[in-house]
Formats: sequence, structure tokens, C-alpha cells
Amino acid sequence: MGLIYTGAKCRDCYRCVRICQLKAIRMTATGEKRKFHAEVIDELCVHCGQCILACPQKAKRPVSDLRQVQQLLAEGTPVTAVVAASFVSALPLKNPDILPSLLKELNFAEVQETSTGASLVTKKYLELGFEKPMLISYCPVIVNLIERHYPALIPMLAPVVSPMIAQGRLIKKSNPEAKVVYIGPCAAKRDEAHLLGLQDSVDYFLGFNELWQWAKDKEIDPESLSPSQFDQFSPRQERIYPVEGGMIWTVAEELGAAGEGFITLSGLDNCLDFIKYLHDGEISNPPKLMELWACKGGCVNGPLSLCLEESVFMRQRKLLDYFHSLSLASQPKPPVSLPEISLSRSFDNRKVEMPLPSESEIKAILARTGKVTPGQEFNCGNCGYNSCRDKAIAVYQGKAEVEMCIPYMRKRAESMSNRVISAMPNAIIVVGKNLDILEINPAAEQLFQCAASETVGQRLLALMPAGNFMKVIQSGEMLHTTGSHPDLGIITREIIFPVKGTDAVVGIFLDITSEIKQQAQHELLKSQTIQQAQEVIEKQMMVAQEIAGLLGEATAETKIQLGKLIKLMRQEAL
Repeated sequence: MGLIYTGAKCRDCYRCVRICQLKAIRMTATGEKRKFHAEVIDELCVHCGQCILACPQKAKRPVSDLRQVQQLLAEGTPVTAVVAASFVSALPLKNPDILPSLLKELNFAEVQETSTGASLVTKKYLELGFEKPMLISYCPVIVNLIERHYPALIPMLAPVVSPMIAQGRLIKKSNPEAKVVYIGPCAAKRDEAHLLGLQDSVDYFLGFNELWQWAKDKEIDPESLSPSQFDQFSPRQERIYPVEGGMIWTVAEELGAAGEGFITLSGLDNCLDFIKYLHDGEISNPPKLMELWACKGGCVNGPLSLCLEESVFMRQRKLLDYFHSLSLASQPKPPVSLPEISLSRSFDNRKVEMPLPSESEIKAILARTGKVTPGQEFNCGNCGYNSCRDKAIAVYQGKAEVEMCIPYMRKRAESMSNRVISAMPNAIIVVGKNLDILEINPAAEQLFQCAASETVGQRLLALMPAGNFMKVIQSGEMLHTTGSHPDLGIITREIIFPVKGTDAVVGIFLDITSEIKQQAQHELLKSQTIQQAQEVIEKQMMVAQEIAGLLGEATAETKIQLGKLIKLMRQEAL
């Protein structure tokens, strides 16, 4: 499993595919119902974390070290927390100086901040000089982008570690047994510390969001804590690193003195454009120092920060205000000397070549969604890809499924629905809220002796009385009733119901004319039988009266029995 995983909450909305600049998301269909599930393709992912923020179901999360860190602290192991300088804008603290106290409350033995490491990194950049164009390697997302997608630019990457690595190495140099936990806003920092051969600096990683939730779970009220200082010298100037242009700021004098140009860009989309031009050789005489940040505004906008509802400008300003509030006079004196550590690093070509389909293979995939001409390629982007061809390529590469084409699936569903309605033996009429006929199936055409081409779009009154449909529109309830159509000589059993979520009302009609006629004939036969029986009884009564004198009491008894018989026959008729 990679650094970012997708949980069971995924609802195949394709939003992560749309937001991913590098299309490092694989959508796979599983089960009999072909339910889609998103999966981050780790070898293509640069770990910018934007899919985490974009997921409406909160299904995507970075791998967490929280339990391991809590276990270490519970066992009494001394653990040092290294905090990214962006904490000022990333945590909802009224006073940023409360953070060291908060971390001590969580049982961290020491709390340091990355500015000391940042000062060493700045010094290293100055030692390298500005003889050739250099891409700052501070942002791990940009490093991932170049290693995995534009490895030809690796020689331009400054062979310098980030402040996090430098800070971790300082701690490990002083105490090789120390356990170091880095706390920051960037999902890619874990990648930097664990996957790139730099495990000699940081052991565990926590996001600012995890830290804040942990404090809430422990029922720690930050406002009840007193401000305190970090446990090591924290140079004031390097605390500006997390803001876009912050690193350039620290070497501005030297750049100006050398008369060299520089550029600072933020936002993965902007950086991608710049890197593409740089890769294709379309930027002549590139700036000697190029500072690129994947997050807009810099690390103050990292995906694992809190306070993201605030504008980037306000978060930048919060950090700058804190930076300017720290007077040089109030700064602690730097140690006499810092341990000697290596600040160098190397980079690897980690590009994975994805197979590309031929033109005929692309056309074959497009044809599977009914796109056989360029005019049928809507390029709507609902699947997450910029064009139908891009999506077809993704299907070929195993990153997408044919069924992800929403217009195609809608058309297919509508086609299936139309076939089902057309095949129904009962008459079906669909009307809108204004009683306009929206659809009529062949069985209804036959029953009501009309043609769909002439009827659809007309008012229902042209075909039948609209009273029953009006009742359903007004009540919103299903209606079971019987209707008579004298002009057509038919009687129908009707089920009329509203379609939830729409203005449509559906009527299903069953011709019961023959059934009613059979029932009438049956009633007529019963009536005739009763009449004939009564005539027989009356004739027998007349005979009985003539011979009454002869039969005496027997006649009276016969009359009683015959009377009962007549009564019984009448009850049966009812």
C-alpha cells in the first residue's frame, strides 16, 4: 500500500481523478454490480495530497504513524518532536508559542523547530553558488514530480536536503538513539523521510491535523497552557521558509550582489506548466534559482493543515506577522558550534513508462462507448479526464473503465428503459406537470388508437379526461381506479403514480373491457336462471292450490318448503 489509501467510503464520483494533475488514480470495478473504487497509483503519485482534500466522502487518507508514536510515549521512550515552521498558520492557536507546551503535555521529551536545519540548508545553497540554474529541492512534491515524470531535469535539482532532514540529522548526530517525530502540513514528507534513503533523520511522521485531533482526544485545552520556547536555537530569519518566496528571501542579498535572476512559483498547476517548458527547452537562459512550491502560497497551504477555510493570504500574513514580531534582540544566542552533518542528497530516475495504445486501439476503445466519429466525442470531463481520447488511453493503461463515460451510461440506461417500456404489454403514458404527454408506448398507441409521433407533446386531454392525473399531481399519491372511454368502447383499470424527484406522472392502463363484458353476461345468465326458477315455482303453487283440499296438511308443508326455496334462490341472486 502506498502513502495515500482509499477507504470503503469511496462512492466513485471521479472527483479525485479530476483533481489529480498527473492522473495517478486508478478506478477499478469490482463485484457483480461493477462498483467502482478509486486507488492511488503510488509509482505515479507525487503525494501532493490534493485528492485527500477533494474527496467529498473523506475516503482518502495518508498512512498514519500516530499509533506507533503514542505507543512509544506510553512506554516512556524519549521522543523528540520536530515541528514545521508553518505551524503558526496551520494550527488554530491564539498564541503560537503555546505549541511547545502542548507537545510537552503529550509527553514529548523535546520540542524543536526546523529553522535551525533551515539555516544550515540556506548556507549550503550559498556554498553551491549560482553558476548554473538550480531548482530548489525543498518541496518533496516537486522532487517527486521531477524524479517520476521529468527525470531529464534531475541534474537541475539542488543536491541539498530539506530543513526537516537537516534538523533530524542534527538530533541524530547528538543522540543516535533518539526517536524523532516530524509534525507538519505536507503528505509528501513521509515519502521524503522513508522512501528516499534518508531514514537517518526522521523516524515517524504526523500531520498537523492528526496532532490537533490527538490533543482533542486527550481533552487538552490549549488555551489553558502557558507559552514556552522551543528546546533549541531557532534562527528568526529561517522561520519565513514556509511562505512562497521564503527561501529566496533568505539568500536575496547574495542573489542581488551576484546580479542573478530568480523565480518563485506556487501551485502544482503553475509548477507543471513551468517544468514542461523547462523540460522541452522552451525557456532560454533559465533563472539561476528556481523556487517551486506544489501548494499555492507555500507550505502555509499544506493539505494536512487546519485553518484551511482561511484564505491563503491570511495564512501567509499570520506567519509573516509572527516572523516580524520576533525581534533579533529577543532571540537566544546560537550555540558555539553545531555538529557536522551531511546536507547533501542525490536523486533517482523513478519514472514508470506507461504503455501507449495505437490509433486503432484508441478508436476501438472509443467505439465501445458509441464514439465512432470525432463529433461523438463530447470531452465533457465527467469521467475526470480532459478528453475522451485521454480517457481511452487511461482504459488501455488499466487506470480507467469503459463504463466511466457518464453520457454513454446515461444513454445506455435510457435505451434500456425505452426497450423495457416498449416491451410492456400494458399501455403506459407519461405526462409532465402541465399534462403534456412525454412518452407513450406501443401498447398505449394500440389501446387508445393513436400514434406516438402525433401524440407526444400534445395535451393529455386530446386523448382522455385528465382528472385522475390531476389528482395524483395534486396529492402526490398513487391512485388505483377504473376508467371508461366510451368513444373507444373500452374500459380500463388504471394505476397512476408520480415519479419521485421529477415532475413526471406515469399511468399504466389495463384493458378490462372483455372482462367486464363477461361479468355482465354472467350476471345476465344468473338473472335469467332465477326468473325461470320462479316461474316453475309459481306454476307448482297453482297446481298445489288446486289439489290443496286433497292433500291437506301436506300441501301447507309443501308451500312452506317451496317458499324457503324461493327465498334461498333470491339470496343467491344477490
